[in-house]
Amino acid sequence: CPRRTFLASLILASKFIEDYCCTNRAWAKLSGLAPREVTRCEVALGEALDWRLWV
Repeated sequence: CPRRTFLASLILASKFIEDYCCTNRAWAKLSGLAPREVTRCEVALGEALDWRLWV
């Protein structure tokens, strides 16, 4: 789903560049998804990128 991919991209980017970032519970509240689903999307995208987040 494009919405979940976009959300996961925002989460990974935020965690990569910020020292202090939102929790997955906060992201879940903002997105309307369950915290477990937010975590699942984040991990799925991270694994798809082989956790290579640098440019």
